[in-house]
This record gives sequence, C-alpha cells and structure tokens, in this order.
Amino acid sequence: MKATAFSSVDKSEDQESMAVVPVRSVRRRNVSDPSSEVLETTDLLQQILAKLPAKMVFGFTLVSRYWNEVIIDPKLVCHLKVPRNPTAVFVRRSVMHNDNVKFTHIPLEGVAGGGGARIRRSTVSLNLLENENFTNVPFVIGHSGNGLMICSSCEPRCYFLYNPTTKKRERIPELKTSVVISMHISFQASGRHKIVAVYSTSDKLQLHVLEPNKSIPHWRNTGVDFPVLGLDVVNYGYGVDIDGVIYWPCYKSSSLMLFNVREETLQWLPEVPQPYNKFSGITYFGECKGNLRMVVNSSIIGPTFDMLELKPDHSMWFIKYHIDLTPRVRRTNWLPILVLALLPGEDQEEDDSYLIIHILTEVVSYNFKDASMRKLCDLCFRPTEYLYLRSEPWNYVHSYLQNPTYPRLTAS
Repeated sequence: MKATAFSSVDKSEDQESMAVVPVRSVRRRNVSDPSSEVLETTDLLQQILAKLPAKMVFGFTLVSRYWNEVIIDPKLVCHLKVPRNPTAVFVRRSVMHNDNVKFTHIPLEGVAGGGGARIRRSTVSLNLLENENFTNVPFVIGHSGNGLMICSSCEPRCYFLYNPTTKKRERIPELKTSVVISMHISFQASGRHKIVAVYSTSDKLQLHVLEPNKSIPHWRNTGVDFPVLGLDVVNYGYGVDIDGVIYWPCYKSSSLMLFNVREETLQWLPEVPQPYNKFSGITYFGECKGNLRMVVNSSIIGPTFDMLELKPDHSMWFIKYHIDLTPRVRRTNWLPILVLALLPGEDQEEDDSYLIIHILTEVVSYNFKDASMRKLCDLCFRPTEYLYLRSEPWNYVHSYLQNPTYPRLTAS
C-alpha cells in the first residue's frame, strides 16, 4: 500500500456518476506541431519550467512519465523558484496524548500580498511508517527548514527527513545514543544540506554532523567543546539556520550559542546587549530576510511586545518594531500572545513584514508597515494545549514552505 504521510482527519469524498461513452476509432494524423517538439526537448523544457513557481512545476509531474523524469531531475530542481515565504504553519495539538498526535494546518499563501479572503484551516496527522508494517505510529515535527522537516516517532524511536510537498521521506541513520536533545537542518547551498544533532552523554554534551558521503551517510562527532553545560541554560530546541550558521537562544538571557556548520566551530556570545533592564521570555525566534529576529514581551500587564533584530556583527539586539494591540484587545480578556510565523513582504526592497499571531481565539496577521490587522481564521485551544504551546512554542509550532527538492541526506 502506498504511504500517505499527511492524512486528513475530516475528509469528505464526492462521488460522481460517470456515463459510458462509446469510443470511436480515430485515425491519427501525422501533423508536425512545433510546440510538441519544444516540450519533448529536455533542455528546452527545463528552461521553461525553471521560470515557473515550484508549486506549479511539481503539479506537472502528473502530465506523463517523461515530464515526471524531467521535473525530478536534480539539474532542474536546483534552479526552481522556491518561495521565500512560509506557505503554511503546522501547530501540534493533543499534546497530552502522544498516541493521538494531530496538527492544525494553517495555509499562509497570499497573506503577505494583502489578500482579503479568510483562510481555511484543516487537521492532519503524521504517519511515516505505514508501508513498513507499523500502524498508528505517531510522528512529531522536531525541526522545519526550507521545505524539509525532521520528524521523529516515540515507539519505535526513529527519525525521518520528510518533504510534505512531494510526500517523499528518507530515514535518518540512527544515532548510538538514547538522549537526542535536538536535530536541525543546515543549508549550505541550493539543494545542499547537512543534519546537525545535539545529544547528551553521562557527563557532557556532544555535537554530531551527518556529513556528505559518496556511499552511505554516517554521523561524525565534531569533537567541539560546549562552553556552557546544562540543558537549562541554552535552548537547543529553538535552533535557527542562517547561511550555514545555527543560532540557539538562551532561556533567561539574551546570550547566544552559534555553530558554524561549514567550519564546525562553536561560539558562545554571553549577554548580548539588549534594550531592557531585565530580559523577558522569548515568544518567537527566527529568520527574516537573512537577519535573526526574536519577539519578546515588553509588558506583563498589557498586550504589547517588541520585535528585536540582531546586528550582523552580533554586537547587540535592537528594537526593530514595537507592537501595541491594546486598541484591539481589552485588558480583561488579554492572554499572552503566541507567535506562529513571520512573513517578509512581497517587496524585496521594503521591509513590510507580516507577523502571524494567535491571540484569544483568533489567528490574525499584523502588518508592521501600517499596523493593520486582519483575521485569518479561528483557532480555539484547550487550556492544557495553550499552556504547552505558550511555554514551548519550538516544540509545537513549525512554519513550512513548499519545496519540491527531494530530501537527500548528502550534499552531493
């Protein structure tokens, strides 16, 4: 049976009656069609497809076997126009019942363009072992980047690199340890990536890299020494990859841990200067237009928060935007916000980013340029779900963009 990794929970099927139409024998005419000759020339077809959006190109794989072979060719995949904005966000639900893990899928296409239509969310579940004699094995998303996801199961313990666009997945070799702290995808260039894993031994932390290999991918210990020990200081689950460097924030300070994947060096930046007397909790940590950003609460008594950006030289955090939702939310009804995603604007030159947040029972988009807000959909959490989502967003909220690149484990 063919595996379906994302299966819809609430799904209806429309049955259509089909009439029997007599088939007539038609003699084929030998007519020379210039357009057919172009579409049957691999190089020309790839040049045409490379100018189209990746989502559209991937849909053409159903045209014929020949088109499918042309589209999945790595030569074409590396030149496809992959969207730079997240096209969806997956929010983990049912956090108290690991045997029934589900995700709320919230599409984001068109939001950065100012589209006015309400979006329709859906509920999906993960099962990547359907064709391996396992049934009802729940998977959770550990990390998402550039269209690929690292997913893990609990029993049996296994990891997959998964692409929801193509429904392709590849099993990640097992690490000879039972205490894996985190795994992250680091992208070196177009179509090239590595997997970085942080895990704990009895006396220290270690960092392994799944590096390129011409035969079988394997984990290699980088041998780096962690300048800070203890899992209660650095949040290794909230890793963000920017140009081959993985950034990890701290729980209670503005410090940063950096791992340069190319050079395999670890750097500790203690107490990066920030604009507050006391550092507040992080509600978002991510990348926007090549810069590292985080959202922090600027007040504990009202719906106001700031977006900070790290200077390129790592010298300090500065306030990029101040957001005040007081006119929209009454203080008596206020709850801490949950940031779901950050979308750069459509214009490359202007920094008109959009913030996707969950506040009260709604998911809304906030435009930094004009401070406008638009409701996208309703999303009602149970109290226990909201508590976990708010306290550990890195475990339960993952943005995603459509990318037809096959999830290769090597850089070749």
